[in-house]
This record gives sequence, C-alpha cells and structure tokens, in this order.
Amino acid sequence: MRHLHLLQEAHVEQFRCMLQAENAWRREDHDYYTLLRFLRARNYEFDKAIKMWLDTLQWRQEYDVDNILDNFVFHEREQFLMAYPQGYHKTDKLGRPIYIQLLGKIDIGTLKQITTEERMIKFHIQEYERCGKVIMPICSKLAGRQIDQTFGIMDVKGVGMSHLSGEVKRLMTTMTKYDQDNYPEMLGRICIINAPLVFKAIWALVKPLLNPRTLSKIQICQSNYTKDLLEWIDAENLPEWLGGRSQGTLIDDIGPWSDPEVLRKLEGQLPAVNKTLKRMATVSGTGEALPALDEVPDGYQSPRSEASFVSISSNIAPSEPLLQQISSRPSISADDGQAADLGPEGPSSAAGGTTLTIAAINAHKQRNLLERLSALEQLYGQQMQRLKGYMPANAYTRLQGRLGPRLGAGGTVLQRLELLEEGMELLLRAQELTWQAEEQRKRNRCCSGCVIC
Repeated sequence: MRHLHLLQEAHVEQFRCMLQAENAWRREDHDYYTLLRFLRARNYEFDKAIKMWLDTLQWRQEYDVDNILDNFVFHEREQFLMAYPQGYHKTDKLGRPIYIQLLGKIDIGTLKQITTEERMIKFHIQEYERCGKVIMPICSKLAGRQIDQTFGIMDVKGVGMSHLSGEVKRLMTTMTKYDQDNYPEMLGRICIINAPLVFKAIWALVKPLLNPRTLSKIQICQSNYTKDLLEWIDAENLPEWLGGRSQGTLIDDIGPWSDPEVLRKLEGQLPAVNKTLKRMATVSGTGEALPALDEVPDGYQSPRSEASFVSISSNIAPSEPLLQQISSRPSISADDGQAADLGPEGPSSAAGGTTLTIAAINAHKQRNLLERLSALEQLYGQQMQRLKGYMPANAYTRLQGRLGPRLGAGGTVLQRLELLEEGMELLLRAQELTWQAEEQRKRNRCCSGCVIC
C-alpha cells in the first residue's frame, strides 16, 4: 500500500510539472488534492487530464469563478431553496459534509418567478466553490485528515415524467455538466431514497451502462431508508425529517462551517475560517477585526506521510494493474511545453508513439460506446415487445416505423441515441400501466371490500 501511495504521489507531481510547463498551475490556487481529483477523473491518462484542466481554467476565466464567492450575492436564496430544497447539513461518520437534495419538490414555475436561470446556475457554482474553499478545509481540520468528497442524499419522492423532460431536465443537465467537467470526483457516496417505481425502472436500464467506479458510489435505499442512512451518519447529524435527531432545515446551512464557536477555535489556522468570520461579522454588523493571515499555510502541499496522504473515505489510490499501465504508457514530457512539430516527414518517433497510443485509446473507447449502444438497443427492442400490449397500437406502429430504419447500423450514433430517448417515454408509460394492471389483479384476487386492499 505504501508503494502505491508513493507511486500515486509521483504521478500527481508529474501532472503538476506538465501543467506548470503549460503555465497552467498556481501554487496558491491549485493544491495537491485538486490535481489528484482531475487525474482520477481521467483514469490517470495525462493527456486527457491536461485537456480537462485547461478547459476548466478557461471556463473559470470566462465566468469569473475565482471571484464568485465575493462578488455574487444570491439575495433570493431563501425563496429559491423553498422551491428547490437542497443544501448542506452537518457531516457523516467519515467527516464528509452531507449534501441533501429533494428533487421531487422542485417547482420550476415558482423558480422562474423568483429568479433567472443564469442566477440559479451562478448560485450552484458558488456553492461548489464554497464547498471546496470553505466547507471541506474546515471539515479536514476537524477530522485531522484530508476531506475532499461529500456524502449525498437524494430524495426522489414525487419525481415523475415532468422531472425527466422539459425545463427541469434541461436545467439539471446543464448543472450536471458543469459539475462533471469542472468539479470532478467530489462525490464520495450518494444514497437515493424514496425511489418511485418509474425511477427504479429507469435505474434498471441505466445501471448496466455505468462503470464500476461510479456504480460503487450509488446506493438505492430500501423503503426504510433511515436504517441505511444511519450506517453512514450518526443520528445526531441526520435531520429529524429523515429519521435522525438533528433539528433545522436546509435553509439553515447547519454544520461546523457555520458554527461560530467552532470557527473561533480554528481562527487563524485557515484562510477559509477567517474569511467566514469576517462575512459573519459583516452580516451581524460587529465589524470585528481578525488576525492577519500571513502565517497561515495555503496552496499546494504534497503530503509526505501515509497518514496524511489520503482520506480513508474513498479509494483514492488506483489499482496496481492501472498504475502498471500508467507506468508503461507514453506520456507528455514536462519539458515539451508545446505540441510536437509535424513537418513534412511527419512526427518524430516519440511523438508518433504517443499519437498512436492516444488514437488506439480513442478507438477502443469508440468501440466500447458502440457496443454499449447496441446492447441498449437490443434491450429496448425486448422491452418494446414485452410491453407492446400496454401501448396504444397507433403509437407503437408509428414509433417502430421511425426507429426501425435507424437502429443498429442504420443511423449515426447521435440519431440512434435521440430516437432511443424518444422511445423511452413510451416505454415508461407502458411500464406504469403494467404496474397498475398488476395492482388491479391483486385486488381482484382478494375478497371485495377488504380493508387491507
């Protein structure tokens, strides 16, 4: 294990040197664990991790993300959270901040009256920045080890077709893309509670398409979800309305990051603490002066001991076979800086080897995507036949007429995906009808007027 830790640290340092050669790394802003998250998100493939990093830097500059904590004020926060309940509430047993969302209670009509989509997205980004720059550093200090992931609870009670299409879907898709592209590997685990039948049907279709790493983070809780949640969260940290003993709402933002007593004990130790206390003093009107931050360590610090190397809350170290692949894989040298010069003779042998490796990886990923798409199309066809009797005859015939010529090799990947998505709604509606029919058959088999039924 110690060997793997050292090898992982060596790869992070190599990644840092590559970014430094691109003038894309700043000690005060980009710490060790941030680099590690981007590497893990791209399976330690340096070329892809560098592209992801550079794209994020460009995105942050375009949207002025570095200043969003200080410059953006979401005055409508309380009304927004009432129409889209979400927020942080204390920590789990591993010290990770708990983030809770009540997706079934999203009221898109009210949200449009309260604020604009642009401000919603800005607030979403601001919360991610607060988590990374304020909440997690405080949690790490209290835990005595690095905390760089969250524990999520997603309540999907009430989620229906209206949440899977239209404006809600578009807003969620936009936010999810920002999260995946710019804040990778920040989710340690997520528990999904109150899953309705429609959600379980979708999950059954999606589950085979997820990679094992992502799948290991997702838990669909049983109907008595409190028991599952208490395996991860102490009762005093779990909200009362989820079966715990902690009072307060998501609007209250309860946690050590908002507890003045805790913050005072950490005063002078973290820039995040001092800045938070200053904001609290400004809001309260005390204007109390705080100590200078010159002596506070910040920025990139490469860990040097096994105890401080990673949080035990997640498998940060990749498997040994993966690291062996990385060690033997051609990579960009820290001295390269610029792209290889492709003259009339073509690339040099070294550059050619790297290019061929990247091309081979891309070809493999493309084949994998096509195989997964074909498997989904096959599953779709089976489900269409199974549920045919619950679909309007004209709708089934019309949809099959449109889908048939373009499934398989008959259409582009994008066309195949779009048409499968179109057919999914019909499948879900038919599935709901089968469940209703089954419930009716159960009632018919029982005695009429039974109080149980």
